[in-house]
Amino acid sequence: MHILMTGSAGFIGYHLARRLLADGHAVTGIDGMTPYYDVALKRARHARLTAHPEFSAHEFMLEDHARLDAACRAARPDIVVHLAAQAGVRYSLDNPSAYVSANVVGTHNLLNAVKALPVRHVILASTSSVYGAGTDCPFTEDQPCNHPLSLYAATKKACEDIGHSYAHLHDLPMTACRFFTVYGPWGRPDMALFRFTRNILGGLPIDVYNGGDMARDFTYIDDIVEALVRLLPRPPGNGGAAP
Repeated sequence: MHILMTGSAGFIGYHLARRLLADGHAVTGIDGMTPYYDVALKRARHARLTAHPEFSAHEFMLEDHARLDAACRAARPDIVVHLAAQAGVRYSLDNPSAYVSANVVGTHNLLNAVKALPVRHVILASTSSVYGAGTDCPFTEDQPCNHPLSLYAATKKACEDIGHSYAHLHDLPMTACRFFTVYGPWGRPDMALFRFTRNILGGLPIDVYNGGDMARDFTYIDDIVEALVRLLPRPPGNGGAAP
């Protein structure tokens, strides 16, 4: 299969692309190389991917709909995996426009670019943050999540809703995956596990909030990749959308 992947220089995108290439698929990767964290890490990931003959890389933002349309038409992918996003809950307090632009506008542009192509399945990366302050654990796909507590979560929920609309209007099979704090090698340096490790190695304290009375779901990157690989050839029926 030929997979078009946005966010291919990101943490999840890098690992998923490696797996898909190893499984014999072709991957077209798109990444804007935004400086939310060290771009050198993103370029190092892409450099390893471009060593594979079946990987082709494009560097531009999804807000550039002209380049996005051209790349999608040229690739004519069987599957689209949309991982590109402006991540981070706290950063959304300081730079909210980046989230609306990258997440909402970027997702709309991508779906608009592929709606007329013979795409078998579109997978959208969403987040556990859409559940807001929900306490009914474990979370499930059919739980109400209409009250996100951050702009980041609100934009990702908007992406799910936009995806559902495109699935309904354009018979575009769509699945949204709500990831729970993914960790592992080549991960984002701003994530808690890396920050904790740096502080431990440096003999620095680790900030604990709410008196330490907290719990958090973490998912290892290989488990996310395995789930996505199994999901790719299994779109929801009748051009529908699934959470």
